[in-house]
Amino acid sequence: MSGPATPDEALDWIRDALSTSRYIPHPHFWKRCAQRRVGMNDVRRLVRDCRVDDVEPYVGGAAKMGGSQWRLQGVDLDGVELGVGVEAFLDHLGRRVLLLTVFG
Repeated sequence: MSGPATPDEALDWIRDALSTSRYIPHPHFWKRCAQRRVGMNDVRRLVRDCRVDDVEPYVGGAAKMGGSQWRLQGVDLDGVELGVGVEAFLDHLGRRVLLLTVFG
């Protein structure tokens, strides 16, 4: 597996990937965003303000990119509870993230 192994590593990896636009939104991610009326700015806010205590392994299926899967909890731009499921992986472009889903 080529992904972070701890919540600390995962949070740094995910923040770096989002801030440098090295992320891929999965089609399911867009579907869930539309259902929950969540935008990328909400996701960016959650990741920016997330505490390491709010990061845990995400058990929700097989890794699609050979990385490790994580669930981040926080709030959106309106202060409403939000969760994001991601896979952090390494490829020829470096540390990247596959955005998997959002949780209400």
